Parts: sequence; structure tokens; C-alpha cells
Amino acid sequence: MPIVLMQRSWRDDPKYKDTEFVVYHYPHQYFDKIHSGANFVYYRPSRGATSQQSSAYFGCGELGDVWDDPYDATHRFVAIRKPIRFFRPVPYCDSTNTMFESRFKSRSGFQGHSVRFIDDVDYYRILSAAGLTGAMISGAATVDDVLAGLTSPLSSPPLDSLRPLLMVPEGTGYRPIGDGPDVYESAALQERARFDHQATLRLLKNEIDAIGGSCEFNNNIDLLANFGDQRFLIEVKSLNNPASTVDRMRYGMGQLFDYSVRYRAKIGNARPVLAFGSVPNRDVAWISDILQGNGVAFVARERDLIKPMNELAREFPVFH
Repeated sequence: MPIVLMQRSWRDDPKYKDTEFVVYHYPHQYFDKIHSGANFVYYRPSRGATSQQSSAYFGCGELGDVWDDPYDATHRFVAIRKPIRFFRPVPYCDSTNTMFESRFKSRSGFQGHSVRFIDDVDYYRILSAAGLTGAMISGAATVDDVLAGLTSPLSSPPLDSLRPLLMVPEGTGYRPIGDGPDVYESAALQERARFDHQATLRLLKNEIDAIGGSCEFNNNIDLLANFGDQRFLIEVKSLNNPASTVDRMRYGMGQLFDYSVRYRAKIGNARPVLAFGSVPNRDVAWISDILQGNGVAFVARERDLIKPMNELAREFPVFH
């Protein structure tokens, strides 16, 4: 059964580490309602909303992986697999003042139900009112397609200014730009809320700070390490499933090569570094050589340490 996700403005409710169309952050009372594979629609309440989105449905998608908030056991994250932003928001009732969520008599009934089930008929009425057709929904690229390399990110997200990484932000560390992230930017951001990604970034930042370096980041770049006139472009990849190690390597390499070109004016010829959230299994140890041959330093987190995994990694200043 589809569900509705109440989505407040990020300025209005900063305790939630949401990034719209990327991840949804929710408390324990909704654990039994959120399930991977479910369809959903976003609903924006009136408080703090723009006039267009006030008390309106503004997007939809499919829920992906669910994982625990690494810093708060009473909350979880769920990934958004197929983000679709409505071209026109849909008000909570139609032209005849009939509620789109037919089991409610007024929008006051939504209070205390930030995550709620919605009837299939009501769900498709909302999508129809938004101007979405079945072909548009079924043909939309998913985050999984991007991660598997099945779609081409020719429509790149806007360039984002680099900003100092004073502390690794919980959640995605996303700063809204324009209409928000598309499916390609969503794929790049989604990992940031996972434990091994956060732990790896924090270890790297601590090591860089300890030897006098400085760190920057933005919506796309996980970490840019600066040591005087030396720069290192670092992409961190979670490795929760050892079977996906090669795919993780390929996707990370693609991001490094993409950002090296798109952000050349800002980062110069920064040296690429791929960082894994855990050490890969021995049966894929050859990926260290693949990365070495393509000019990419390779490091991995082992408990509370960052380990160099190829010769180029040993040139990274934190290992001197």
C-alpha cells in the first residue's frame, strides 16, 4: 500500500536530517510503516511553506534501503529510489473540495500522522492531478540505475560552491540549490547518511587536520583535502555488501573523473583518492592495481584506522 510522507521545510524542523528526494529521516513510531519498495507521495504542511506548496503534495517516488541512524537508535533513514518532483503541486483537496486522502474529512486530521497509509485510488488520483502518466513514472530513472551505470548523467546537477568542512555533518550535509537534487545528485548524496561513510570521512578529516591540512566539501564532492599547493579529491564509498565491491569501485571512479572535469576551475588538478568504508575481501584485491593503473589512490577504513591500499595511497600526506 502506498504511503504519504509529511515533509516540513528543512529550516522549519532541523532536528530531522532529511534531504528531500534523497533520504527520509523518521522516528521510531513509524518504523513499522516504512518498507523498502513501497510507493509514496510527499506532502508539505502549511507551516513555513511557500504559497505554491502549502498544504500540497509536491513529489513522489519509491522507497529504497532502510538503515539505522548511526547516532540515534530511535530514528532511521530510508533511501529514495525513484525521485520525481511534481511540475505542479497538488492541493490537499480537488476543485469540488473533496480530500485527495478520502479517509480524512479535513487537513487537521493529518496532525500526528506524518507517515500514513493512503488508498491506491487516492494515490493515483494525486499523480493524475500532478500530470504524471504511467509511462512517465515507469520510465523514470532510479538511483539504482545510476549506481549500476545503466543511465548516463548527461544532465548534470548545478555546480555547487565549495565550503569548509569544519565537522562532518550528520545526514547528507546537503545545501539546497534551485529545485533540489535530481536522480544523479541523489545517488551521490545517499551514502553520506550511512555509518561507514560517516566514520570514514571523520577519520580522514581528523588525520588531515592533525598534520595541518584543511578540508572542503559540497553537495557533490565528499572531501577536498588541501596541503599547501597539494590538493586531493576524495570520494568515499560505503561497502555494506562485499559482493558489490567492483561496482562500488567503478561508480566511485566515475564520480572522481566527473568531478575532476566539472570542478576543474575550482579544484585544479587535484589528485583523485577513492576511500572505502571497509577493507575489501582478498578475492577482489586486484582492484588496488586497477585503481593504481588509472592514477587513483586507494584507501580503506579498518576499525579506527585509514589504511593505504596501493602505492599511490602511500603518497597521501597523512601516511608520511
